[in-house]
Amino acid sequence: MGLDATANQFLELFSSAKQGLVAAFPSIVTAVLVLILGWGLAWVLRKAVRRLFRGVRNQLAPGSARSAWTEAVDDQRTGDVAAGGVYWLVVLTALVIAIDALGVPVFSRWIGAFAGYLPKVAIAMVVLLGGVIASRLARNAIIKTAIRVPPAQARNLARLGQVSIIVAAALIAAEQLGLDVSLLTAVFLIGLAAALGGAALAFGLGAREVMADILAMHYVQKSYRVGQVVRIGSDQGRIVRTTRTAVVLENIDGELSIPGRHFVDERSVLLTQEEDLDSRN
Repeated sequence: MGLDATANQFLELFSSAKQGLVAAFPSIVTAVLVLILGWGLAWVLRKAVRRLFRGVRNQLAPGSARSAWTEAVDDQRTGDVAAGGVYWLVVLTALVIAIDALGVPVFSRWIGAFAGYLPKVAIAMVVLLGGVIASRLARNAIIKTAIRVPPAQARNLARLGQVSIIVAAALIAAEQLGLDVSLLTAVFLIGLAAALGGAALAFGLGAREVMADILAMHYVQKSYRVGQVVRIGSDQGRIVRTTRTAVVLENIDGELSIPGRHFVDERSVLLTQEEDLDSRN
């Protein structure tokens, strides 16, 4: 009797499992199809994103713009990172839809909340990736344009710009995810203002001589011209050309570059006019 009862229970359990499997078969097929379609869509979108990044580079005119994009984006394999993010986001979305199609009560509420959160995750990823790309472009642009600033200061200024853009993008991404970042934003703005103030002060102190030369040359070019012979301090020679910051003199030792501010700080003497030299020759 015990063996017969056990056999009957086993048959009933098998019959219930069979009926449950038959009832769930459409849901299982749907979930499998969703996973297959999601994987195919993720694969296609990954290829499309990589092609998009290459297309942006090809659309840029050859020169500084394309080289800046290549250095900041292509050389860092940013396109592959973006393509990988899109791939796994689509796969994860397909997995969520597939689990929801199975109708498992334990996961229904959790899946619903997570599905509503996915668009925010996608927006946050786009904002963060855009911030990284923009920070690299800004860093390279600052380094290449700050040619009159000492290299160490240019690198520090470029690093400050890069970090500031990344932190700002991270704060915006966190806000998109629903996090309260008001305190962090205030701290970031205060720190950024202090850093920019320090950078401006350091830049002003480091470039004060260059700015003094530029301003002085505005008046020097009105008082002197190429071909005249001048003496300033212990240096003497004929003016052969001028730059934005200096006067180039030619003497027996060769060419001598005199910073423009020296014509203001020291006594300069005009020895001969150009026409006097021409008449003597």
